[in-house]
Amino acid sequence: MDMVLASAYETGFCLRGTCPHCESKSAFVSVTKPYFEEYQGGLIQRIVAALRCEGCNGYILGILRMEPVPLVRGQYTSVYEAHYPLGKPPQVISEAIPENIREDFNEALKCRWVDAYNATVEMCRRALQSSCEQLGADPKIRIEAQIDWIASQGKITSFLQEMAHTIRLAGNRGAHPPRAVTSEEADAVVQFTREYFQHVYMTPARMTKYDFSKSPQKKKP
Repeated sequence: MDMVLASAYETGFCLRGTCPHCESKSAFVSVTKPYFEEYQGGLIQRIVAALRCEGCNGYILGILRMEPVPLVRGQYTSVYEAHYPLGKPPQVISEAIPENIREDFNEALKCRWVDAYNATVEMCRRALQSSCEQLGADPKIRIEAQIDWIASQGKITSFLQEMAHTIRLAGNRGAHPPRAVTSEEADAVVQFTREYFQHVYMTPARMTKYDFSKSPQKKKP
């Protein structure tokens, strides 16, 4: 969320961001008078108000915090701190992806939603390994060998093989210190995993619905 208007001492404030109810980009306008949380001595620490989504009319609780203005002694400005409810993490619902693999990847998405970057890439790696075994790889061998085996069997292309190894290595980094995975790296691995499943499961499933080699059947009168 971003704060776009603050007149908290009068009528409240406005926020802009993704609505946790309709999941659309929207503006949120105060519908209650603000509540002021104060420090000892009367200084305002936080400003809280109920706001309404301009798109779906759903309600959120918005919280601003007061911060000192840089290089200006004694002056403070309000900035966005939090809002509730937070909404729900994105989930993959395509039934073309086997259920156990889909659950692993959805757990990765939940981890990313709460900024658990190491856990995100670890769960992407787990989902990938589940996929390798679903495609026939020996569960007793290492994931590196599983990836190479399904590639040798023509179940994935060389490009997907390279992508799978990237996901594998990212998962290894997330599981072992000292270096931690960054938000940018976690986002990239989530995208790689999503594209891998798109090519391996979702696109083939969709193609089965369309067979243009057959002549269209004439409708009966």
